[in-house]
Amino acid sequence: MKILKQEKQGNQVVLDVEEEYSKLAPHIKEAYNEVSKEVKIPGFRSGKIPLDVLKKYVNEDSVMDRAIQLLVADIYPNVIDSSEIKPVDYPKVEIKKLDKNSPITFNIKVDVYPEIKLGHYKGIKVKKKGTTVTDDEVEKTLDFVKKNYAKQNNIDENAVVMDDDFAKKISTAGTIAALRDLIRSNIGVEKQNDANSSMRDDITRKLSEVVEGEIPKAMIEREIDGMISDLEISLKRSKMTLESYLSAVKKDKNKLREDMDPPARIRIKAKLALEKIADKEDIKIEEEELNKELAALAQHAGKDPDEYKAEISEGALESVKDYMLKEKAIDFVISKAKVETSPPAPLLTKERGEKKES
Repeated sequence: MKILKQEKQGNQVVLDVEEEYSKLAPHIKEAYNEVSKEVKIPGFRSGKIPLDVLKKYVNEDSVMDRAIQLLVADIYPNVIDSSEIKPVDYPKVEIKKLDKNSPITFNIKVDVYPEIKLGHYKGIKVKKKGTTVTDDEVEKTLDFVKKNYAKQNNIDENAVVMDDDFAKKISTAGTIAALRDLIRSNIGVEKQNDANSSMRDDITRKLSEVVEGEIPKAMIEREIDGMISDLEISLKRSKMTLESYLSAVKKDKNKLREDMDPPARIRIKAKLALEKIADKEDIKIEEEELNKELAALAQHAGKDPDEYKAEISEGALESVKDYMLKEKAIDFVISKAKVETSPPAPLLTKERGEKKES
């Protein structure tokens, strides 16, 4: 395989590639084997049709097209390595020259990762929700627990006494005071997680604003595909389908994709920014960190860590590393950010789903 020419046009790379005609022979054979499993010829079993018979029933040009596709698939990884490109979509391939007496010449066009300019990412101003837990929030939650206990046991809620015995019945807390402390702690953890999540979302949005560069359409489409897949998983947990959801919100798939376009662009730009930051700040994933993450994933999957590590594919492992690297990059940006703490967020009561001011 030889690259005759390589040029970049925006986010698209155009390559002229040459390969010896002899390399096509095994793929022609493979193409005929595939076709023999698909066609039906009286007197012969599928996949067992002699080549001389098969050639009488199939179009040679279509077989050759398939063989060329197989050849391109075979040499494409070497093309990527030799040209040092990072494709974001499938290539468009055109045969420029096909002659038994000379090398085959291909023209390959493929969208690649964009080159971006990264603005200032240190000192980003970001707000973090307050995480203080008020006595009122604790009492409201405790009251909800009491009402729920009464409902489950078919007793009048006014007959439920909020004492140490009640605390022992519904929790591991030995006293009502310990139960209040447990509730306060749980609310605090929930608020802290929500505050951190919101701050990371804010950082992500603001990072996307300091990125300059054109995003390839293929990257946007794939990001939207991923967002739709995530939506379908979420809907499945609620026993809904994507179709029923679209019907409920009065949208079709085209409108859904259109609405997802802006957030998809934000996510892509943020990812590109984080990759750039990780490279610039020499942020890396240590072996110990990776093993810890894999152990957590193994536990979640109900598998032995060593077994999980042995089974995970190279692509899945790279995805885990990529996720971890971006998380560390976000942590770095947050560590350099100017964080302003907002007043405590209002409590979202479980009973009525209404916000109550703290």
